[in-house]
Amino acid sequence: MDHGYLPFVLIPSHDVRALLGPDLRKAASLALKAILRHKKSLEVAHQQITYRKHCLAFSSRIGTQGDIILELGLGDPRLGHRLILENELREAQRRLRR
Repeated sequence: MDHGYLPFVLIPSHDVRALLGPDLRKAASLALKAILRHKKSLEVAHQQITYRKHCLAFSSRIGTQGDIILELGLGDPRLGHRLILENELREAQRRLRR
């Protein structure tokens, strides 16, 4: 079996970069797997994973060139089970404007 690698753009916060150091790419790959595991959408407004006892929050979107863009920051353990899709966030914003 061969493995293909999916390139994506990673934008980590300074705190996450300092915290994870060389493990940053591995944590980002696990975040991307978490997105895919839900089978709902590649555009996620908020989701979290735990990596080596660290709570990490991330969001993802599709860039203008078709790239997956993953933003990774520190999370809040109280929100660990929340999954907010980008289209849900947009719909909530539309309802608030009305």
